Amino acid sequence: MFKIARYISKAFLITWLTLVFGFLTLIGLLDSLANGGDIVKSGGGFSATFRYMGLRAPVIFDRIFVFTIVVAVLMTFVKLIRHHELVALMGFGISATKQVLILTPAVVGASVVSILFIDVAMAPAVRALQAWGIGEYKVKNFSENNPLWIEDNGHIIRATERIDYNTLGNLKFFFRDENGAVEKIWHVDRAAYENPNWALTGVEQIEVKGADGETRPLTPLVGGRLWETRQTPTSIARLAAEPRDLSLAEMRNFSKRGNSGSKPSFAYKFWHAHRITRPIAAFILLIACAAMMQRTGREDTGNKTLILGISMAFIFLIFDGAMATFAASGGLEVVPAIALPLIVFGLVGSFMLLRTETL
Repeated sequence: MFKIARYISKAFLITWLTLVFGFLTLIGLLDSLANGGDIVKSGGGFSATFRYMGLRAPVIFDRIFVFTIVVAVLMTFVKLIRHHELVALMGFGISATKQVLILTPAVVGASVVSILFIDVAMAPAVRALQAWGIGEYKVKNFSENNPLWIEDNGHIIRATERIDYNTLGNLKFFFRDENGAVEKIWHVDRAAYENPNWALTGVEQIEVKGADGETRPLTPLVGGRLWETRQTPTSIARLAAEPRDLSLAEMRNFSKRGNSGSKPSFAYKFWHAHRITRPIAAFILLIACAAMMQRTGREDTGNKTLILGISMAFIFLIFDGAMATFAASGGLEVVPAIALPLIVFGLVGSFMLLRTETL
């Protein structure tokens, strides 16, 4: 039994690694072609394309690794079917359920390793892309319609532009009293990071205290001002990044009350829970794939079932993506959004697996 398990697991892992390399290369090339204009403008030359592909690889891998695992499982069963090895396995009493148990360590292990790689590699890669300002990372979350809000030392700061990695633009500083009422507002053209503080230029002030609704003018402040804070360009990059592009530790930190970044805390809670439950998703999809691929007919090649299995994987990803959209926007609680796709496909897969035992 051990030799059979090793043979099937080895076939799965080789297939999976090949698929991952192929998908990353293909999608990376298409992505670099789509952003070729920005890459050329950056002045990096031909080598910049490979640098961009390397930095984007962890992000792309995060989006596709569950799908590649499903396809690798299906391709492993297709190989067993075409070589008539599946018939031999069933002849030895290795049913679909036992096949699932044999593949579980490899499939779940691949999922865990994938999550660890994503957790280590993706956040630094995204920050490097933000610093580069390439493609969708041209200050993706900074705009007049989607500003970044920061609470710092009792003040509220609103930023709507990131000129470069170390420079913010078009900021407002809201100074509050001990009761939280706004006393004055600074309008700042530019904030440049000069370790350990930020140098502010183009500062204008408006007094709010005691205005009682009357209009008051902006008064230019002579000389520069400093923003004394623990915020650095790196911490700003974390705040500005999409929740799913952060590490698990950063998601967990921003999900705490009062620590939220560019999105509400529930968005960070969802993506944290979503990432750590991907091994469960891979296991559930393994059950469904194994149940579908029990084809032992003499003329069977597994091609039709392979197409059905890939279609099932797409349906799961679409369903899971819809739940993610609802949860990340606050339309659905985190637990139901995570659990619903897993429960539905788990029940369907379990029912299909039980049927193979009774046929």
